[in-house]
Amino acid sequence: MADSVTIQMPALSTEQIIGAAVADDDGNKKLRRALVGGGIGKIAAAMLLALLRSPVGVFVRSTALFCTYYGILLAVAVFGAAEVGARYWVSAAPTSCLRRCIGKRILWASVVPIVVVAGLGGFTMLK
Repeated sequence: MADSVTIQMPALSTEQIIGAAVADDDGNKKLRRALVGGGIGKIAAAMLLALLRSPVGVFVRSTALFCTYYGILLAVAVFGAAEVGARYWVSAAPTSCLRRCIGKRILWASVVPIVVVAGLGGFTMLK
């Protein structure tokens, strides 16, 4: 009976190792899913707020603020649509590091509109 077991690993070249790592990379897939999910979520949240919740509080004091409320929601919905469009742009060249980097930056920047929509949604709940 042997005290240790030795497993012989196959000899792989550096190109084979890098190729296997790129083939198994789910980062692009996750990035594309996050861009589409976040974009559709922003569009849905902004449209539901615009259609189902009327502005309250400071937004009803003047016509300019009233229009600003709907303008903000429209801007968030347009940003969500741009985020979904960015998903298709990123996936057009899956090996491009530049496109992936820009896609990640768009995803990080998309936190701001969802916070705005959450703030407006919470603000309208204070009726």
